[in-house]
Amino acid sequence: MEVKIGFSMLGRMFMLPASVVDEYLKISSGDFVKVLLCIYCLGKENADTAELAAMAGVSEQTVKEAMIHFCKLGVISSSGLTGAKMSAAAKPEQSPAQVQTQHTDELKLIGGAEPIKGSKRDLAKMSRVRLSPKEIGEKIESDPELKALIENMETLLAKGLTHSAAGDVIEMYEHMELSPASILMIAEYCKSRDKRSTAYILKVAQEWFDEGITDFDQIEKKIISLTEYGSFENKIKRVLDIQGNTTKKQREFFTHWQQLGFDEDMIRLAYEENMDRKNKYTLAYMNSILEGWAQKGISTPFEVSREQERFKQAQADRSNSGPDLTEFEDFADSIDFSRLST
Repeated sequence: MEVKIGFSMLGRMFMLPASVVDEYLKISSGDFVKVLLCIYCLGKENADTAELAAMAGVSEQTVKEAMIHFCKLGVISSSGLTGAKMSAAAKPEQSPAQVQTQHTDELKLIGGAEPIKGSKRDLAKMSRVRLSPKEIGEKIESDPELKALIENMETLLAKGLTHSAAGDVIEMYEHMELSPASILMIAEYCKSRDKRSTAYILKVAQEWFDEGITDFDQIEKKIISLTEYGSFENKIKRVLDIQGNTTKKQREFFTHWQQLGFDEDMIRLAYEENMDRKNKYTLAYMNSILEGWAQKGISTPFEVSREQERFKQAQADRSNSGPDLTEFEDFADSIDFSRLST
């Protein structure tokens, strides 16, 4: 559908490089694009980040991150806010840490802005720069460690990696700065869950990265923890006859029970006690039973059985004992019948 646009009605205009739309729009967040539009609209060599934040309706921190993003792409220059003459492809190759340090220093020149305290976590949240097949091939051939990682990934996943898949591996290797051993361990874990796509492996790596899990030991501990929980969850699903995937609420209860130290047998006893009392089970009621046992230090089926016998005996003692007349007799003895009048 064609739409007629009356440009004459729009008033003041400014120019924007076509490359911003052709190449960078699709890889930049909406807030970053808003900041860039405000930068070009101002058309000043020295812009204040607070002013840009007010114009774009975003935080000043977002303005600073957008500047780093577009400086890295070569859309704006490092010393001013006009179009950069040097393209991103023409810049010397740098690591993410070097890029962060360089632009932290350069941003001091823009409107007196305070330098951003950057980190790998900040960089990982920025928009991802897509590499061309040629760039991916050049990176692999120029870095023996990366080349070996790609070959090991292909062996592990039992398939050749497309340029897109290789780009996912490079994202973890360069952008997140994960070691090849760490990347392969994450891939092995995903494979064990029958997830073999590099997109899924990258997603898992990003989630763990955001949690601060970045080195080999941390990743190994995370996988051990998830594997132990997976085994525990499968056992509970069998006890409760849960088919298919669990819900978030179910996983919260199961994780809590695992943290309390209960095993499959104790979960089954809690389920049976719930059914005896209510004739149907609910996770909340089972949880109250298990928490009650935990508070009493009950952790084995034998201790549950002993507690149940103690409870039954207490009930039997109360039902077998007659009414206590001691207080009534004391009260009767204290009455002075001579003072009672008819």
